[in-house]
Amino acid sequence: MHSNSFPIMKKETKTILIISFSILGLLLLAAGYLIYMQQKALKQNNDTIEEMTAVMEFEKQQSIEEFEQMQKQYEDFYINTDNDSLLRLIDEEKQKVQQLLQELKTVKATNTRRISELKHELTTVRSVLKTYVAKVDSLNTVNDNLRTENKKIRGRYEEQERQLQEKTAQANALEEKISMASILEASDITISALNEKGKKSSSLKKTAKLQIDFKILRNISAERGHKTIYLRITDSKENLLPTSSHDYFIFEGVNLEYSAKKDFDFSGETQEITMFFPIMERLVADIYTITIFTEGNLIGQRSFKLQ
Repeated sequence: MHSNSFPIMKKETKTILIISFSILGLLLLAAGYLIYMQQKALKQNNDTIEEMTAVMEFEKQQSIEEFEQMQKQYEDFYINTDNDSLLRLIDEEKQKVQQLLQELKTVKATNTRRISELKHELTTVRSVLKTYVAKVDSLNTVNDNLRTENKKIRGRYEEQERQLQEKTAQANALEEKISMASILEASDITISALNEKGKKSSSLKKTAKLQIDFKILRNISAERGHKTIYLRITDSKENLLPTSSHDYFIFEGVNLEYSAKKDFDFSGETQEITMFFPIMERLVADIYTITIFTEGNLIGQRSFKLQ
């Protein structure tokens, strides 16, 4: 009985071992499959993470390039304004862009929250900058319009000034013509040598005085009324014949000594005037010149040869 039961037990043990190894093999196979699937899932997760990281890095770089371009745009943009307050505000916003951009470059691509905040801040700053630049453009437009209007006004003013100067010149010319027209004129000047009895003398030695006759011509432009005539008698060397009075009148800002003077009332019509000059020293044969003045004007001149 004992010898027959031993082989049976041996066979059962072998069967159990086979089953155990089979189960162990299945368990190992299952464990290997699970490990494989886990590794595969892990790899997929890693690939997904790398892909997402790459996308986030790409988006970050795009944001950096976008805001760098914006920064360069405003750095290169010439702000043409005299408004110091506006310029200061624009400079402050430019500095904000630079600071935010610097932080955007250094923050990790996976820090999506901070990147989003920085992008939002940069977008806000860009909007502010656009507003300021728009104000500058608006001010420049207003200034350009004002300059254009000022130019037009200045042009009209200069034209009015030119017309005024032209009219003033015409008025001055007319006034000068009127002034010239109002100057009296002495004509038909003659000179006679008289002796002590008042008779005409043919001898210079016996000449006691000179009689000068002339006409003040008709002038309707000249002012009527009281006037004074000054007469000068000079020799060929332009020396004034000696007088006892040594009195002066003004001609072109210079004091001139006269030989004789006479007051008369001008009526506007032609008037004949006679003046006398007493001889202080004996005359010699020479050419003598008579010049006649009134109201600061030279109104007549003539030379005579006495011998």
